[in-house]
Amino acid sequence: MLLLGAMLRGINRESLFLSSKKLEKLIILEKIRSRIGMRGVLREVNRMKRKVKAVNLKDARNIGVLFSLDSEIEYERISRFVMQLQDTGKKVMVVGSFKYRKLPPFYSPKLSYDVITPADLDLFLRPKAKFIPPFLGQSFDMLINLGSPDDFPLYYLSTISKAGFKLGQKKGIEPWPYDLMIDMDIHNTDELIEQMVHYTSSFNMGGRAG
Repeated sequence: MLLLGAMLRGINRESLFLSSKKLEKLIILEKIRSRIGMRGVLREVNRMKRKVKAVNLKDARNIGVLFSLDSEIEYERISRFVMQLQDTGKKVMVVGSFKYRKLPPFYSPKLSYDVITPADLDLFLRPKAKFIPPFLGQSFDMLINLGSPDDFPLYYLSTISKAGFKLGQKKGIEPWPYDLMIDMDIHNTDELIEQMVHYTSSFNMGGRAG
């Protein structure tokens, strides 16, 4: 187990020019980490108490947003969406996930934004940065995961969050932790946002958030 731990800690997701065998080995170890991390997630879910309450987007006052920091274009799309929410008086907390240790030059730190990097993950890919407990401590009216369906740190936050209403895609890591799932081919974040806004704005989903 000590040897396995040493090997797992040695994974550097920024490594370049890896041979196919080394890359395959890293992928296998990454899967081991996420599999063990998943067991921890399920244990935490069994202990947590959460009250599900459907809410219309226009009535949600406190919103959590998750995203994958994959490109400058995607970051701009997320930023526009968050700004639109904030302009209507909503409190928004945002957590992104980036696969490298050094943040990209196009990312500009903003109030209420935080980003998870590999340095913020424990041995089993669970985010342990200092901004994680305050985020998980929020009883959001709505949690919106706009990130990659296969992003384990974002999946962890989506699952453990005490948000009353969770939104995400019906794909990627299972079991899906969402109360409303988008089940269609999505090509970019703008399309995903459009679908989520449509389904949470066009219908009466249980009344005003308290």
